[in-house]
Amino acid sequence: MEKEGKVDKTKKVEEKETKKEKVEEPKFSKVSGKDLKKETEMSYIENKKEKKQNKEKKESNEKGNKKVGYWVGGIILLFVVLAIVTALLLLPTTPEKTVEGMLNSLKNADFESVNKYVNYEEIVNESEMLQNSEMDEETQSLLFNKLTWKTLNISKEENTASVEVEITNKDFNQIISNYKQEALRIAFSGESFTEEVQNNKLKEQLKNEEIGTKTITTTIQLEKQDGEWKVQADESLVNALLPGLQEAINSLNAIING
Repeated sequence: MEKEGKVDKTKKVEEKETKKEKVEEPKFSKVSGKDLKKETEMSYIENKKEKKQNKEKKESNEKGNKKVGYWVGGIILLFVVLAIVTALLLLPTTPEKTVEGMLNSLKNADFESVNKYVNYEEIVNESEMLQNSEMDEETQSLLFNKLTWKTLNISKEENTASVEVEITNKDFNQIISNYKQEALRIAFSGESFTEEVQNNKLKEQLKNEEIGTKTITTTIQLEKQDGEWKVQADESLVNALLPGLQEAINSLNAIING
């Protein structure tokens, strides 16, 4: 009986130790191959997404820096251009530039700007005469659209200057002659020769490509007024700008005075 009791007691101690070992045995989570693959893929996707976000952030910062650079560069360029333009505007005028400005204004039918370059004393203000005439803008623009010129010589003193210029424009003697023939034809036909018809007929002759040109060499006189050179307009300048016009007017006056 004592042996059996000892055996039972020993058996119980062994069972107890066995249970203790089982309790202390580490527990490992069972992960399948499929779950492991899924976790790996998720980790790869997250890393890729993070890299993409970092790249986009970096590119955005670079673009922002470029925009700021362009903006700053644009401002600097603007100031440089303004400085150049201001410097050019502050340059003193010369007799040649004044003549060029006047002729360019006439060629572009900018009759208002002509007044900046010309001083009218002996003749009627040509620009105002053209602006107040019955001619429409197109007709006025046709007066000088073929105007060309060549500067031959410049002589300058302290407050006076002379610029010799070779000026070429349409032959207005031929234009007026053709216009006169049209007017006579309309008068004899009994048609109404209204201002609109007159303007259209003049426009036709100004557009007529068969009309030749005439070249006149004239000397333009200038005077310095308040630091600026001004063209002294006279009849010789008008005759050079509208070659043949005075000749046509003289012819008409001869017919009228019979």
